Amino acid sequence: MTHQEEKNIIEKSSHNLVQPHLGRIFFARLFDLIVCSIPTLILTFLNPITDLKTLFINLPVSQIVLFIYFILLPYFWKGNTIGKLIFSLRLIKDNNKKIKMKEIFFREFYFLYIPLVIQLVIQLIIGLIIFTSDDPENIKSLSFIVTTIRNIGFTFLAIWFIYIPITIYLQKEHISAVDLKLNTKVYYLEKVLIINKREKSKNHIHLQKDRPGNFDLEEIDKIIDQDKDLNN
Repeated sequence: MTHQEEKNIIEKSSHNLVQPHLGRIFFARLFDLIVCSIPTLILTFLNPITDLKTLFINLPVSQIVLFIYFILLPYFWKGNTIGKLIFSLRLIKDNNKKIKMKEIFFREFYFLYIPLVIQLVIQLIIGLIIFTSDDPENIKSLSFIVTTIRNIGFTFLAIWFIYIPITIYLQKEHISAVDLKLNTKVYYLEKVLIINKREKSKNHIHLQKDRPGNFDLEEIDKIIDQDKDLNN
């Protein structure tokens, strides 16, 4: 391709909304959870949980961070989070309607807050058991109780996060139950390159269209027909 031909090529980019791979959705969610956990980790480092007072300070703050990141931020970003934007995912409601805050909350309640509430209850129970017991003779029994409660929480968490991708995978269109209820769906923003070739004008500056070597086939056919009539 010559330099002149390259100039006559117009490249435009567009995007198609297609069904995303479940792995892309998973890593986008994982990225969001990691980003959202950073403020909580910093708070825990600066204010370690050593008694009920620090426990009741850290837990509400961590919940506020989660609410801001997963509810408020998507509401102002049309349902998107940082993870969705980085992985080229878009949460869109049918007919491109604006997603309401209560719909975002209901969606995140299904994905995030159900296991989170269980974990919060377990942490509160463990905190109350540890920080309200002053009897050193009960340390072994308390340790067993705390470990058992913590393992129950981890088991529920593992079951929940296995249940969600399985139900999405088994659904015909790979949509979660909550998205079916809310008429929302996560799409992958696929970039499409559109190439248009700009045709160069063939008109001569003086001869216009009557350039040497350009023949009108219809005129040639007329001349041939006229010769045949004369010969006959």
